[in-house]
Amino acid sequence: MLKSILSLKFDWPNLLAGAAIAFVASLFAWLVKGLYGYYIIARDLPYKIWGIWFSAEFDPKGFIQADLKIKGGNTFLKVRVEPRLGRKIVVRALGPVENLTQIFATKWTVHSRLIKGDTIVGTWRSTVKYTKRYGTAIIKFIDNGRAVGYWTGLGTTDEPLYGYWIMSRDIVDIKRLASEVHTKTNFEVINVSSFVINYHPPISQ
Repeated sequence: MLKSILSLKFDWPNLLAGAAIAFVASLFAWLVKGLYGYYIIARDLPYKIWGIWFSAEFDPKGFIQADLKIKGGNTFLKVRVEPRLGRKIVVRALGPVENLTQIFATKWTVHSRLIKGDTIVGTWRSTVKYTKRYGTAIIKFIDNGRAVGYWTGLGTTDEPLYGYWIMSRDIVDIKRLASEVHTKTNFEVINVSSFVINYHPPISQ
């Protein structure tokens, strides 16, 4: 069997040329599809969202939990919104906002898709060294230079948590806005997962 295979004469130049053509064709098709998705994003977006933003998120890290309620606080980051091929949008945290300290290091990247006009939905993953935090996110861009949404993810005890996520083009606006959101809405996380995990129904008599 091996001898019969080895005795076959292959037209190597034509085989290699055919493989190269197939590779180039598939690469071209992938590029066209990606560019078309990029065009769809540019067409569907009602206003420009690319570039630098200032982000504030509800951050439960380092805050004391009272009963099942987590008060948390705001973490501020400078971020960049970038388009990608195939209707994809990346929101990349560049670092903390100047003159605003962080209790714990926070840095992440959101990989998302444009779902409806001005709203993106995707997943985020921490880019802080030696961490493995991840979750989901949704945010709606508004024509006044702001954006609002929510994130979900795992807490320090690997229990599902959530929080608000707001952004602004203006650094002064995001500081004021985040402070007002946190205090005037009395936002707090109800740790339902902790309750469910530790709940034991009463024993009936």
